[in-house]
Amino acid sequence: MKSNRLSVAFRYIAVAILLIGIVTWAAAGARIGWTQTSVATMQRDEITGIEFPVRRSAFVPGIEIPVLATIVAGALAGLSWATARRKATAKV
Repeated sequence: MKSNRLSVAFRYIAVAILLIGIVTWAAAGARIGWTQTSVATMQRDEITGIEFPVRRSAFVPGIEIPVLATIVAGALAGLSWATARRKATAKV
């Protein structure tokens, strides 16, 4: 019975990791590129009228966040399948 509980726990943890990864990515900006730790904004000099970029620190998660969450969740789901299968073959 412990293996069954363990496999179910792995599945719930896998779903939680997947959801947390996707929600974190979507809530913080859902950038399709790599994660950025600074963002450039254009400002205009009032005297000359020339626009120039100004960088400020900001965290914008990239696509690797949900991809990594999917990989970890898939590994846990596979592990849950393996523990459930091991118990099934032990009974035979």
